Amino acid sequence: MHAKNLLAVSLLLFISFSELYPQIISPVTDGWRLVWSDEFSGEQLDTGKWNILVREQSKHNELQYYTPDEVYVEDGVLRIRSRERNYGSQQYTSGRLDTRDKFAPVYGLFEIRAKLPAGQGLWPAHWLYPQNRDWRMECLMAEEVAAGREHLIPEERPWYSEIDIMEFLGHERGVVYGTLHYCTFDGKRKSTSGKVSGDTDYSADFHVYSLEWRPDSIKWYIDGKLYHATASGIPHTPHYIILNTAVGGSWPGNPDSTTVFPQFHDIDYVRVYQKEKPFNEQ
Repeated sequence: MHAKNLLAVSLLLFISFSELYPQIISPVTDGWRLVWSDEFSGEQLDTGKWNILVREQSKHNELQYYTPDEVYVEDGVLRIRSRERNYGSQQYTSGRLDTRDKFAPVYGLFEIRAKLPAGQGLWPAHWLYPQNRDWRMECLMAEEVAAGREHLIPEERPWYSEIDIMEFLGHERGVVYGTLHYCTFDGKRKSTSGKVSGDTDYSADFHVYSLEWRPDSIKWYIDGKLYHATASGIPHTPHYIILNTAVGGSWPGNPDSTTVFPQFHDIDYVRVYQKEKPFNEQ
């Protein structure tokens, strides 16, 4: 085949392929490489990558019971279903899964393409949590700081941190939040948060929620657009991925007569990129 015709055919195939599978054409550049992903293309959730939580309630006065049957793969997406049903002590069930002890990176670019559930009392989230949090040591160190004995505490301190890639309240369909919760060196709890607010209904279609975590900064994006950044309180320890939908609680409030069940938190893919060269070699 003539080289010119071959080029034309190749270009046509690329365009057709891109239209059929737009989700696999990533805009990630600047030295990032894919190190972990789940495209949810199988018939079942990959338990080599994910743990499914079973738990009654949670903190924040939430109302759900997390059960395994509310987390499943269907038609190429991960579905986290939330329902009104009696289970144990609760009247709602929902789903939560994580990568604890299976994948917990330090730094990276995280991309999650998702369509969010809506309705009063729904609280979907994508977040990162410390792999090796030591609650007992944190309490002990907090007591030492309060007693004025901070000089006795070692330099390495397992202070709490939480990176919320995306949080959404089902009654605010046009608002998305991104937050970092952290502790200062002397144990004071702080947070930095940003939000996108507008006419977009994030429950109506899929959007890409991204977080860029570097040693000196964290940045939050929706569909490639930056909406919040911070250089304070950056953690430097392994964090694992959590995906869930809470029902009720002190922040979203509880479901009411306007809330329609079941609701679905659909996730098309989760992708994590890291720099081709370590940050200290940039």
